[in-house]
Amino acid sequence: MRRLAVLLLGLGAAWAQIAAPLERFSPGPLPEGARVQTEARSGRLYAVRYEGPVNASLMGRILSAATGVPGHAQGFVAWYGKNQALLRRGPVELNVEGAFLLKLAVGAWAEMEVRPLLTEEALFGEDRHVLGEKGVVVRVFSDFQCPYCQRLAREVLPALKAMAQEGRLRLAYRHFPLYEIHPEAVPAAVASECAAAQGAFWAYHDLLMAGSGWDYPALARRLGLDPKAFQACLEDPASRAPVEADRALAERLGLPGTPSVFVGPFRLPNPFDLERYRDYLALAEAL
Repeated sequence: MRRLAVLLLGLGAAWAQIAAPLERFSPGPLPEGARVQTEARSGRLYAVRYEGPVNASLMGRILSAATGVPGHAQGFVAWYGKNQALLRRGPVELNVEGAFLLKLAVGAWAEMEVRPLLTEEALFGEDRHVLGEKGVVVRVFSDFQCPYCQRLAREVLPALKAMAQEGRLRLAYRHFPLYEIHPEAVPAAVASECAAAQGAFWAYHDLLMAGSGWDYPALARRLGLDPKAFQACLEDPASRAPVEADRALAERLGLPGTPSVFVGPFRLPNPFDLERYRDYLALAEAL
């Protein structure tokens, strides 16, 4: 089976049905001869399979129902119309926006499967900036100058931190500085590493995400850090190494931007929906 590049289908609001309780899934009405089967893990939807007539609109609707992304239905129809010759050559696998795997075989009859895309956790390497001592690891790839990352820090991270303190998950930060558009992204990330060297990564993270400015020594003084050690760290070229390593990892993973969040092996389709964290945590625990 051929593995194709990322299929971009036009995200609207995303409410992922995969990982939600199985009873929430509904494929809608089906034509005669068509069949939809589901696979569950601990009562949560893990995969959806369709067998039936070749009908792009119907298959797009089932894809949308499985992912919870309304735009996937129309996007699939457009993609299918452009790639029928490709499909005649044999089955394909599509990476749908880094979150879902779509398997598709079309002949006289269509077969389709949608499931979450799994990323081997060994690929992440060692997690360094971690809150919590047990549970599934939630990895946040972020950029201190990214307004959406700052929004995530305000709206979502407080709840995740509380869950980490309760032992329900481990929260790990990864650098993904978009230096092409954010000139302070790398300096801020390096400064956070220097704060981490004095045991203050998350406190410094919170100041940066709160929009406290880019005077890094001043922020360190607010936290009572050793100013000489902090300045020496800022000036040490080696302090960039972990930032660059995380950025390289984000690129290898094909992440489209920030914030990008993984719950265990799963990338969340919408990192701003707290309920989806709970769903994917339950699914990850069931693997």
